[in-house]
Amino acid sequence: LNVGMPTGYKPGDGKKYPALIVTDGDFVFGNVYEAAGTLSGVIAPLFVISVGTSLDEGEQEHTRRRIYEFSPPGWDRKDTFGELITQFCKSLQTLDDRCTGGAGKFLAAMATEMIPQLAAKFPIDTAQLGLFGLSAGGFFTSWAIFQDGSPFTNYIISSPAMAYGHGEIFRQEARYAQSHKDLPVGIYFAAGVLEATDPQLEGIGEIVSGMSHLAGVLAGRKYPGLKLSIEFHPGMGHTDVMAASVVRGLRTLYAK
Repeated sequence: LNVGMPTGYKPGDGKKYPALIVTDGDFVFGNVYEAAGTLSGVIAPLFVISVGTSLDEGEQEHTRRRIYEFSPPGWDRKDTFGELITQFCKSLQTLDDRCTGGAGKFLAAMATEMIPQLAAKFPIDTAQLGLFGLSAGGFFTSWAIFQDGSPFTNYIISSPAMAYGHGEIFRQEARYAQSHKDLPVGIYFAAGVLEATDPQLEGIGEIVSGMSHLAGVLAGRKYPGLKLSIEFHPGMGHTDVMAASVVRGLRTLYAK
C-alpha cells in the first residue's frame, strides 16, 4: 500500500476525507497522486491510496498478479482474448488455476481487510470511497460497479480492457439491472482516440467499443442516482491518456 495525504491535511484536525483507491500499486501510484496534486483548490482534498505490486517485486510479478486479480471468475478463456491470456500465463509459468479469476477475492480483500485497517489509522470517510483502474484494472473497476459487496461510490475508469471474461461485464450489468432500480454512484469513463484503431487494444481488447457500449447501456437504464460521464481524449494512446483520465475524472466526480 501507498498512502498519499490530502492537500492541507493535518493529523488530528478532526476532519474526514474522501479516498481514491488506485489499483496497480507502485506502478501507477506516483502518476495518480501527482495528477491529483495539480487539482489543489479545484477538488475536495482526498487521500490517494494504491494497492498492488511493489517495484521491488518486478514487472513479471506485477503482470502475473494483475491478470489474476483483475479478471472475473468462471472465464473458460476459449475466446481469442482468453487464449492469448492463457499463453501469457504459461510464459509467466503461472499455474492454470491462478491465471485468471481472482477479481472476487481481490475486491473482498479490499472491502473487508484493507479499507477497515486504513480507516482505523487515517481519517477516511468510508462513505466517500472511489476506485481507479487502468486497462485490466479498468475492467476490474468496471466489474466492481455491479458487485453487491463493493464499498465504492465513485469509479474512474481509464481504457478498460472489456474483453476480459468474454462479455462478462455485460452479463454482470444485466444481472444487476434485474434486481436494482437505481445505481447511485459516479462513473467516469475515458480512453484515448488513438486506441480506437489499435489492432491489439481495440481489435482484441475491445477497449473503446466495450467502454462505449457499457456507457450506452447504463445511460439507457435511466438510473436516477447515476452520474455518468464518458470522454475520448484526442491524440492520446493507452498509456499517456491515464493522467488525463485521472485529472478529468477527479474534476468530474470530486469538484468542490
